[in-house]
Amino acid sequence: MKLGIISDSHDNLPAIEKAIEFFKKENVDAIIHLGDYIAPFSLKKFEGFKLYGVWGNNDGEREMLRKVAQEMGFIIEEPPFELEIEKKIFLLLHGWGDIKRTVRVVDSLAKSGEYNWVLYGHTHRMDIRKIGNTWILNPGEVCGYLTSKSTVAILDLENDKVRFVGL
Repeated sequence: MKLGIISDSHDNLPAIEKAIEFFKKENVDAIIHLGDYIAPFSLKKFEGFKLYGVWGNNDGEREMLRKVAQEMGFIIEEPPFELEIEKKIFLLLHGWGDIKRTVRVVDSLAKSGEYNWVLYGHTHRMDIRKIGNTWILNPGEVCGYLTSKSTVAILDLENDKVRFVGL
């Protein structure tokens, strides 16, 4: 099973559309979005995919976002959101405050050993590491606003291989 991992789309429709086209080409089975969709019109772009996600700190229109998510059959929860896919336990997060604080919390959760994968966003920076038996993954930002790099990740659950892709 292949998962498309995305975060921090921030209403950048051209970047979201590139990500979606890439995920279609790669035949991903589901998308995990780690927050900061921003507006409901951005969320609608994921139509046709199975989408799991968490809310980010900039997702202000929660009521309308929830309505769109429900209509589209998406599962979006408050972080932290525990999710099991293919007998692997994921913890989905967005992030809090500055980068150091977010990474410290993510590392602490990974050290618990309760999860196969801890996925997070918020920092707009790519990250792939392993602590104990837990992988940590941040796909970077699809919007490209802070780093000037629009990135996503593909996670192949058959072999736990991650591939970052610039759009």
